[in-house]
Amino acid sequence: PHYTSLVTMAAENRVLLPQQLKPVKYDIELTPDLDNFTFQGKVTITVEVVEATNHVQLHSREIGYQSASFTSDGKTQEVEHINFNFKKQIVDFVFEEELMVGEGQLVVEYSGILNNQMAGFYRSTYTDIHGNEKVMASTQFESLDARRAFPCWDEPAAKAIFELTLVIDSQLSALSNMPEASIKSLGKSKKEVHFLPTVKMSTYLLAFVVGEFDFVATVTEHGVPIRCFSMPGMSHRCEFALDCAKRCLDLYDDYFKTPYPLPKLDMIAIPEFAAGAMENWGLVTYREVDLLVDPVTASAGQRQRVCTVVTHELAHQWFGNLVTMAWWSGLWLNESFACFMQTWSADILFPEWKLWDQFINDDLAAALRLDALRSSHPIQVPINEAIEVEEVFDAISYCKGATVIRMLNAVIGPQAFQDGLVNYFKKHQYANTEGSDLWQAWSEASGKDIGGIARSWTEQMGYPVIEASSKANDGAVTLSVTQAWFMGDGSPVKADEQKTWQLPLLISSKSSPEPKLYTFDSSSADIVIEGAQAGDWININAGHVTPARVIYSSEMLESLKAAVSDGSLPVADRAGLVLDYYAFAKANGDGADLIRLLSAYKTETNPVVWDALGTVFAAVHKIVIDDAALEPKVRALFAPAVENCFSQLGWDARPDDGHLTTMHRADIIGLLSRFSNSEDVLAEAQSRFAAVVENVNDTKACPTDYRVAVFKMTMKQGDNTTFDQLMDIYRRCDDNAQRKHVMHAIGSAPTAALKTRVLDWTTTEVKLQDFFYPILSVSSSSSEGQQLAWSYFKDNFERLKAKLAKANPSLMHAVIVYSARGFVGKAKIDEVEAFLKANPITGVERGVQQMLEGMRTVSEFAGRMSQGPMAKEEFWKSL
Repeated sequence: PHYTSLVTMAAENRVLLPQQLKPVKYDIELTPDLDNFTFQGKVTITVEVVEATNHVQLHSREIGYQSASFTSDGKTQEVEHINFNFKKQIVDFVFEEELMVGEGQLVVEYSGILNNQMAGFYRSTYTDIHGNEKVMASTQFESLDARRAFPCWDEPAAKAIFELTLVIDSQLSALSNMPEASIKSLGKSKKEVHFLPTVKMSTYLLAFVVGEFDFVATVTEHGVPIRCFSMPGMSHRCEFALDCAKRCLDLYDDYFKTPYPLPKLDMIAIPEFAAGAMENWGLVTYREVDLLVDPVTASAGQRQRVCTVVTHELAHQWFGNLVTMAWWSGLWLNESFACFMQTWSADILFPEWKLWDQFINDDLAAALRLDALRSSHPIQVPINEAIEVEEVFDAISYCKGATVIRMLNAVIGPQAFQDGLVNYFKKHQYANTEGSDLWQAWSEASGKDIGGIARSWTEQMGYPVIEASSKANDGAVTLSVTQAWFMGDGSPVKADEQKTWQLPLLISSKSSPEPKLYTFDSSSADIVIEGAQAGDWININAGHVTPARVIYSSEMLESLKAAVSDGSLPVADRAGLVLDYYAFAKANGDGADLIRLLSAYKTETNPVVWDALGTVFAAVHKIVIDDAALEPKVRALFAPAVENCFSQLGWDARPDDGHLTTMHRADIIGLLSRFSNSEDVLAEAQSRFAAVVENVNDTKACPTDYRVAVFKMTMKQGDNTTFDQLMDIYRRCDDNAQRKHVMHAIGSAPTAALKTRVLDWTTTEVKLQDFFYPILSVSSSSSEGQQLAWSYFKDNFERLKAKLAKANPSLMHAVIVYSARGFVGKAKIDEVEAFLKANPITGVERGVQQMLEGMRTVSEFAGRMSQGPMAKEEFWKSL
C-alpha cells in the first residue's frame, strides 16, 4: 500500500517511478569477485530534484544495501530508512528532511550477486584451450535488469550519462561502452579500470565485461576503430563478423547521414547468453554462435545468420540507442526497424544471397503465422507494467514490424524513405520518441499521410485476406477485390469484429510484369489493372510486400499455376503463393487444393522456392504422421519430388556452387532424412557419419551444412554405440555451432531409454542457453518422442521451474513449447492445457495461449484431411 500511492501512473497507464527526481549522471564503481560470484558496488547518482520530497525511489533487484546518503548545497544527510517492495522491484530511500529543489547527489554502497541466469551482471563459465574451466562476467540489462547491477531509474526515457570504474584482478581485462580513460595498479593483485563517460543514454544500454579475451581489430573507412573479442584462442573466428561490421557501419553512416557518435565499437562473444545478441551502445554482446565463424568449418547458414545478427545490432546503434522509444510499448520502434535494416544492409553486402527473396520464407512467414492467431497482439501493444514487455519480444514486434516498414518503403519510395529517416535522427538524437514521430518524418518527406496508413497496421491486430476475381472487357482487366480479417483457425469474424486496413497493393501481370501500386481502404473495390490483357496471369501483392494473404478465383489460380510451372512468376511470389495456400488449408480447407497447387511446382529448382516447399512438405507430413491411411500417400507424393531434386544436387559441393546452392543442398538432405527410405541414402549418411566420428573437423566428407540431417538418419537406424559416438562428437567439438548440430539430432535416438537419457543429460549438464534444443530434438523425432518429452516435462516440472526461476521468461517459454507443441489430437491438447492451467508460470501466459491455439488449428486441419478428398483413392489417382 505504501508504494501504490507513490508510483506514478502516466500516459497510457504506464507505471513509472515518481518523477520528483530526474537522473543526470551515474558514477558507478564495481568490484566483482569471480571466485565467490559476488560484487561490491558504489554508485553516486547526480540528480535534479524537481519537486521537494523525502523519498528517493529506484528500481532494485537482488541487491543488499550498506549505506545511503544525499548531498546538496554542501550538506549531507544519511538515509533514515531503506524500504523494499520486492514485487515491484523498488527500493525506497527515506530521508528525515526533504530533499530541496535543485541538483544533488545520492551516494549508495551495496553488494550484489554474479548470478548464473544470464541477466543483470552475471557469470559465464567456459573451458579454455588448455582444458581448464574459467569464469568471466558480463552484463545483459535489457529489458529490466540494470537494476540487478546498481539501483537506478530503469526506464528507457530516464536517460543519463554513465561513468564506470571496475576494480578487477590484475591479469584480467575489462570492456565497457566507452574506451578506458585510465588504468591504475592497486598493488600486486588488483587494478582499477576507469572508463570515459558515456553519451546520454538509457540504463538498458550500459554494458561491461570482465575476463580474459583475444581480439581482432580494424578501422572503418570513416575512421571508427572496431574490435571483435572472443575467449582466448578463438580470435581467428572473429574475422568474418569484423568485416561485416566494418562495411556495415560505414553503410549506415552514409545512409542515415548522422555519423556513428562513439569513439569506438566493440563486439564480444559471451559463452553463456540468453538471446542472440544485445545492442549495448559501443559494446555489442553476442552468443558465440551468432558472432564466431570458423573459416574452415562454418556452414553457409551460419555465415548468413552471423552477418544478419551483426547488421541488426549495428542498426540499433541509431534506432534504439541514438533515438530510443519513450516506453516499452514502443519496443517495435527498435526491433522492427533493426529487423528491416538487417536485411537491407546484408543484401547490399552480399547481393548473391537474395535476402529479400528469403525474407518471404523467414520474417514475413513468421509474422503471418503468429498474427493469424486470436491470441496475437498489435505491433504497438499497450504496456502498463514494464514486466509485460518480456512477452512481446516476438515475431510481431520484430518480423511483422519489419514487413510493415518494408511496405511503407514501397509506398513512400526509397528516396523519401531515406530523407524521412535522416530528418528523424537529426531532430530526435539522444532523445525518446513515439511511433507518431517517425510517421510525421516520413509524411513530411513524402507529402503523403503515412500516419494514417501506418496506424492501421501498427495499432490493430491481425492482417487481411484479400479475395480476388477478374474479368476482361474491351481489352482491359478489372479486378474485384475484398478484404477481411484473416483468422488462422478459420473461425468466423463476428459483425462487431470486422475491420479493414489501408491496403497498398503492388500488382503485376503477364503483359505488364513491372508491379504497379494500387491502394484501397474499404471492404471491397474494383481495380482496373493497367497494361493487363485478357488471359493474363495477375499477381496481386507482387513481391509479397504487404503483410496479407491472397485467395484467387479458380480461373486466376489456374493462370498463376502455369506461371509457376514455367517460372515466369517471380521467385518471391512462387514461394509466397504456396505458403498462403498452406495457411488457407489449415484455416478451413481439407488439403486437396493445396496438394493440387503443389503439382505446379514439379519442375521447380530455385533454392528459395524449395525452402518454402520444404516447409509445407514437412508440416503436412508431421500432421498426418500417425494417420495410417494418409501418411503413405503423402510420403509417396513428396518423397519422389525430394529425391529428384537431390539427384540434381548430390552430396558433394561443386566448384560453381554459390551460397544459396549450398544452403539448398542442406535443406534437401534435411527433407531426405524425413521422407527417403532409400538404402543407398542411408548407407551414404552412415559413411559420412563415420568420417565425423573419425575426425570432427572433416568437413569435406560431411559438411557442417547438412550434419544435422546425417546425424538424424544415422541415429534413427542406430543403437547404443551410435548414441555414444554422437555424444563423443559433442564432447570433442570446441565450437558451439558444431555442438548445436548434435543437440538438434540427438533426440532421433531409436529407443525410449536413449531419448530419456537425452532429456536427463540436457536438463542437468547442457548450458542454460542451449538446454531446450535437445528437448525439441526428442519431441520432434516421432510421436513417441513427443509423448516422452511431455511426460518428462510434467514429471520434472518443479525442478525445471526452479532451474529457470530467475532467468528470462523466454527460456521457460521455449521449454514449454518444445515439450508440448507437436501433439495432434484434442485429448492431448486438452491435457496440455489442463496441466499448464493447474501449474501457471508468470511471464509466459501469452505464449502458452498462442501455442494452444496453434495446436488446435493443426488438429482440426488433420481431422478435415482425414475426412475429405485426400482420404479417397480417386483423389490421389487424379494427380
